[in-house]
Amino acid sequence: MVTIVRLRQFPAVAILGLLASLAAHAASYGGDHQAGGAYHSTLVLLALAGVGGFVASVAALAWFGVRRHADGSILAAALRPMVPPIAGLAVSAGLWFGAIEGLESPHAWHASLVVVALFLIAASLLINLASRALVRAIAAIVVAIARAPFARRPVCYRRRFAHRSSARRTCFVYRRFARPPPGVMLAHPV
Repeated sequence: MVTIVRLRQFPAVAILGLLASLAAHAASYGGDHQAGGAYHSTLVLLALAGVGGFVASVAALAWFGVRRHADGSILAAALRPMVPPIAGLAVSAGLWFGAIEGLESPHAWHASLVVVALFLIAASLLINLASRALVRAIAAIVVAIARAPFARRPVCYRRRFAHRSSARRTCFVYRRFARPPPGVMLAHPV
């Protein structure tokens, strides 16, 4: 059995597939009509929220994994499995494209099926390359932040003056010696 998507990649494949589908729809139909008809703004907001979630999850994984890896390229290689493969993106984009066309009111197909498929594959390829570059950039930024020495506070030298000893009162100075210790009194009988 061949799997083109791992389970941890599925949310990214689903959301980035929607983005690829919207891009392929815009490229194949131009400005003739909006993708999804009345649901166009909802689909665009869902795609943007999904991309933001993908970026946030990769950044969180990079931040928590920065201590285990010595360099940004090693961290990016460790985060590389989060990037969805091109085949998975193309299949997801095709499914999203079919669902979006089902939402729209019936219209004439201006683009051929081959052109739409090529635009879906091209959009999937571009999104895969962009997500790889994004993962590398996030890893480099996180390593730069984590490895940078924090600026220490400058040392402020304050001149401390010697404390003047307060003059002792003479009545308290001799108070300890007002009578001899009890052991001395027992040793010498009077």
